[in-house]
Amino acid sequence: MASSSTDSQAAYYPIRVVSGETGVNAITLRAWERRYGLLTPKRTAKGHRLYSEADIRLIKQVVSLLNRGIPISQAQAMIDQDGDNSTTPGKIAAGDQTSQWQHYRQTINTALQQFDEQALCETFDEVSQFFPIDIALRFLLVPIYKQLKDNIRADLGQARLRFYSAFLQARLALRLYQADNKTIAEDCPTIAVVNFSQQDEVPLLLMAVLMKQLGMRPVYFNGLMTPAQVGEVINHQQWQAAVIQVPRGLENGQLNQLHSLAVETGKPVFACHHDAQDADKLRAMGLIPTGDDVQQGAMNIRDLLKGFQA
Repeated sequence: MASSSTDSQAAYYPIRVVSGETGVNAITLRAWERRYGLLTPKRTAKGHRLYSEADIRLIKQVVSLLNRGIPISQAQAMIDQDGDNSTTPGKIAAGDQTSQWQHYRQTINTALQQFDEQALCETFDEVSQFFPIDIALRFLLVPIYKQLKDNIRADLGQARLRFYSAFLQARLALRLYQADNKTIAEDCPTIAVVNFSQQDEVPLLLMAVLMKQLGMRPVYFNGLMTPAQVGEVINHQQWQAAVIQVPRGLENGQLNQLHSLAVETGKPVFACHHDAQDADKLRAMGLIPTGDDVQQGAMNIRDLLKGFQA
């Protein structure tokens, strides 16, 4: 433990700053502290948490492990062992790495088999406490959604997909509008997020939630909007871009509408959830295709908008 004089000179940060620096929201940070003892922040006289530089480094290490699919239950042990040079993360058994995710998958699949909304809610709430939303989406929620889409022809497959889709849409929308402690920069881009297709809006909501996680300000519009309506909103509000979920198998008339939007606004227009073979058509019409990987698409949007602002 550092001496009192060293401790008094150290820099400490409130939870909102740490959340903004690491991308882990305050609820998750507090849950890691309570359940796993990952963090032991100092407290002010009024009980507010203060985190050190070492705490921030530890949080980033944990996030790095989670990004590899390693559950939070093993993260602390792996970091401690690595620090002692007794083992490395690669030496942890594969079964240990996946056990927690597998438990959640089995719980959710059982709930879907029984159309048990309460069990879904309880599992989602627990996962949301202990994992950043982008990690939970990547290793749990999106794979289950894709699995249901792939098995839509199974007995009650369509019903289970609709049930899970409705649940995800409600929870993701709540997450999108939930206040958190992340500091949003004044110059962060505001982006219209709209649907121009008859497809399920879950991928579009996923995109919006991930964009918010990455420091952007998505404004989500429920239901169908035409490109002309999107253009009116962007021009009126002076927003920086639009993200549009486009139909599969784009027709020429739809491509022309999207082209007009890009030309008339003069702003970047990103097309998501499109067919792979339509990517070149979209580029030819002045749009920026994001592909089918929602998380990679959100990161590409962030990086490209930073380039436009530079």
